[in-house]
Amino acid sequence: MIEKNALERWPGLEPGRRILLAGASSDIGCGLLKLLAAHGAKIGAHYYRNRDSLTRLVNDMQLDEKRIEFFSGDLSAQSSCHRLIDAFVDWAGGIDVLVQLTGDVKSPRPWEDMSEEEWLADINVNLSGPFFLAQRSMKYMRSGGGRVVLTGTASAQHGGGRTSLAYGVAKAGIECLVKGLAREGASYGVLVNGVAPGFIETKFHTERMHRGAEELKRRAELVPLKRAGRTEDVARMIVYLLSAGGDYITGQCIAVSGGDWL
Repeated sequence: MIEKNALERWPGLEPGRRILLAGASSDIGCGLLKLLAAHGAKIGAHYYRNRDSLTRLVNDMQLDEKRIEFFSGDLSAQSSCHRLIDAFVDWAGGIDVLVQLTGDVKSPRPWEDMSEEEWLADINVNLSGPFFLAQRSMKYMRSGGGRVVLTGTASAQHGGGRTSLAYGVAKAGIECLVKGLAREGASYGVLVNGVAPGFIETKFHTERMHRGAEELKRRAELVPLKRAGRTEDVARMIVYLLSAGGDYITGQCIAVSGGDWL
């Protein structure tokens, strides 16, 4: 049974919401952090290795130190994911929102050349980690409702990429995860959704997948809107799902792709 008034106690994205961003140092994470800070949220900003970008952003925004805390760690194992959630709850006094933006292709290479270790590394960081984060977060949210947003990829519906197949498989699993957790969370007032970014202008393409300017330009021309997505396109969709506009949305994985693959 749904806890009495659990949904009514969630009036959308209002000041003071306790929000954990897993993968806050990513391009999309930094864009989202700026939007959430403008709403007066209390934010836990997780990073793996790149704290510098977060530090610069927080300094530029002159955020109140009481409203933001940095957390670090590799999120590919259950123990480390649970420790992150517990540490955030200890700092914030609870958790209202989990936004998972973590993801990586550990060793981009053709699928036929992948080792077992490389395959499992991509599955762990892109699927197992998000599950373990949601698993622990929803345990705390059962007493008062909450929202979980996980990150997939639009390409997962089209077989992924030849040099990132394990990543695509894992992200396809996110869509199953979203539906299963939404069904389980509904009785507690916990809404679970996903975003599936398409071709977005991020360092993932240039630094991780080693794509040059001409290749990126050709790829953007394949999008019906004739441009790559911007990080704020994805961040705004996430904010919408966390706002009152998302009050009746759960179990959905929404593509932010500019109409790609239509």
